Amino acid sequence: MAAQLVYVVGGGPAGLFAARLLRRAHPGWEVRLFERLPPDDTFGFGVGLTGGTLRSVREADPEVCADLVDAAFRFSTAEFRLPQGVAEIPGFHSGVAIGRARLLRILLARAEAAGVKVETGPAPAVAELSGEASLVIAADGVSSGVRQHYAAELGARTELSRGLFFWCGSEVPLAGTVFMPVATEHGTFVAHAYPYAPGRSTFVIEASQQAVRRMGSADRDGGESDEAALDYLSAAFGELLGGGSFLGNRSRWTRFRTVRCARWRHGNVVLIGDAAATAHPTIGSGTKLALESAIALAAALADDDGVRADGLARYEQVRRPAVERLQAVAHRSRLWWESFPARLQLSPARLAAAFLTRTGTVSLNDLTVSAPGLARRAAADFARDLGGDLSGGLEEPPEGDLTEWILRRPLAAGGRAFPQRLVAGGSATAGGSSGALVSLPASLDDAWGPAADRLVARAARHAGRGATVIRLTGGPSVHDLRDRLALGERLRTELNVLVQVDAAAAQLPEAAGGLVAGRADLVGVPELLPDPAAAP
Repeated sequence: MAAQLVYVVGGGPAGLFAARLLRRAHPGWEVRLFERLPPDDTFGFGVGLTGGTLRSVREADPEVCADLVDAAFRFSTAEFRLPQGVAEIPGFHSGVAIGRARLLRILLARAEAAGVKVETGPAPAVAELSGEASLVIAADGVSSGVRQHYAAELGARTELSRGLFFWCGSEVPLAGTVFMPVATEHGTFVAHAYPYAPGRSTFVIEASQQAVRRMGSADRDGGESDEAALDYLSAAFGELLGGGSFLGNRSRWTRFRTVRCARWRHGNVVLIGDAAATAHPTIGSGTKLALESAIALAAALADDDGVRADGLARYEQVRRPAVERLQAVAHRSRLWWESFPARLQLSPARLAAAFLTRTGTVSLNDLTVSAPGLARRAAADFARDLGGDLSGGLEEPPEGDLTEWILRRPLAAGGRAFPQRLVAGGSATAGGSSGALVSLPASLDDAWGPAADRLVARAARHAGRGATVIRLTGGPSVHDLRDRLALGERLRTELNVLVQVDAAAAQLPEAAGGLVAGRADLVGVPELLPDPAAAP
């Protein structure tokens, strides 16, 4: 096997694991890694590792997996703590959590044991590295200098979230994941918290830019922890903290950056981990992306005598679909959490079900298997809302598939009465007089973006003229349906109208879950074509 020189820029999980895997697979290669800071100087607190990621790591490197499992903290439960009550989510998390510094120490020790040469300090310029090495692996994170250097060649672009997040820690001992909103005079702040070691928990707190400005802070780059924000949030979440305080580690309000690249490689330079693509932290997959990308790169180069272009192409071809699917899921999750305060009128069970079904990867019927008590409580609460009841021959939701039961619930709201939530076709007779129902085509992937603002304004004009039901039409795919459901939820919360969402017959289980989650009031089953009678 030909001797090769590999430079790795960045000593996070992606860089360290990729360096170790390549060195183990090719003992004759020289692998050198550059990292600015030692592991104990890293930012952050605990990170999560899913069960699927642990299985992938075990297959690629049983020794590293064993180290991680030995050092990790295991939990599985989750709960929403709301002013109106608590909803528990059993079996929520199948993996583990671990302190980020401890994770890096494990990966560093294993990389060095495999023969990787690690240098602490700034890396040489990428042009210099690429001129010397057979391969340069850019694992230098979301702010990747390598990606910025080749931004044009890679087609790199970055999207900023509308909301802000704040990463901090505490010494409160949590039994599992806790989601908890707190309303203050400045706005709503939502904590996502989970344990990662005995007596240690990590917190990601989300808020709107407006709420953060009103509290007297602002998003900014660089610097130390925002002590004023730590004090403010410690007081706001005093009940959850038991009177304690949040701990900071470069903790400050930040707008999340979603990184996408049209290409992950240029010449002998290849991107992995956050340097190549990021996913919003509300799906807890940052470390998953890093480790699984490292595994994919090593596997793509496993059979090569040397680093060749076809091996790098194979890495991107194999890995990109999974990353893009994860980013699509993260996009829906980000939008859901950024609009979270609008859902606080839901019961705890309905809100928990809405959270679990927010991206479409889990359906309400999936919950009848994984969390049957929660699914049935959410369905029962739905039936009681907006004039519904538990009559009609079924006193309580059945065990198992809930689709038919949900769709048969009656609705009485806004002076209108419907015997069930499922309406045939898209004709106005489904909702009453022709003037009462207005059809609007809705083809957009951001229910809170500028295009959606215009559509909401259009719907508001129709409501002002007497429309009581807004019917949303659009494309035939399940992704199109999810987009309509997201927009339907916004229309329901902002306008005094009922929302009918079109769905194909095969999509009725997902549409029924959308009803329970508060994303629509009625479901129509016409052919999913643009409505020629759509209102101008």
